[in-house]
Amino acid sequence: MASDISVVIPVFNGAAYLAECVASIRAQTLRPDAIIVVDDGSQDETPAIARQLGDVFYRQPHGGVSSARNAGQKLAQTEFIAFADCDDLWLPKKLEWQKQAIEQQTHPAMIFGQVQQFLSPELDASDREMLEFDGKIGPGWMASNLVLRNRDFDRAGPFDTAIRIGEFIEWFARAKDAGLAPVMLPELTCRRRIHKNNTGRRDRDKRHDYLHALKKTLDRRRLNP
Repeated sequence: MASDISVVIPVFNGAAYLAECVASIRAQTLRPDAIIVVDDGSQDETPAIARQLGDVFYRQPHGGVSSARNAGQKLAQTEFIAFADCDDLWLPKKLEWQKQAIEQQTHPAMIFGQVQQFLSPELDASDREMLEFDGKIGPGWMASNLVLRNRDFDRAGPFDTAIRIGEFIEWFARAKDAGLAPVMLPELTCRRRIHKNNTGRRDRDKRHDYLHALKKTLDRRRLNP
């Protein structure tokens, strides 16, 4: 049965984890119609791996995760779209649960599920001690856990490419302001990998982008009360 879902995976130097991520997507009880891997100018083995794993492969100069997600969304030809970060893993019934939930909505909506962090197996004891880790299950308000209609993504608008860290915070606020209702499922749908090169750790110098994202949201709401 066709799911009418495309999954967009933005990836930058993610060769170590991409195959496992894609495997978790292909193991879905409701399999997506297309897995779109957008290589954001990787300098490792990512392009070679991605060409073998994705149904659609697109490579672009390095522009950040927002740019990569936007490029993948433009390539999607299905009614529904989902995003997956290349280092995360999906639970087998994620898309099935989220598709059922969104089809029950009578208004524009964005569907999320519960998330659980896990420490990447390659980390040694010293690495594990240095990393902040919480293995509790909780609401996963993040792009890697999102399913929505493609037309509703267009309604909210693309991810802001000027924001490298915290881009989803700004997009999520904009989507809500555009009338997309957030729905949080009670089921565990995604496992978020904690490793030494998570974007928030790798790009610490760009953390001021969180404030930029918040300011853009407040300014927009001030102009459009």
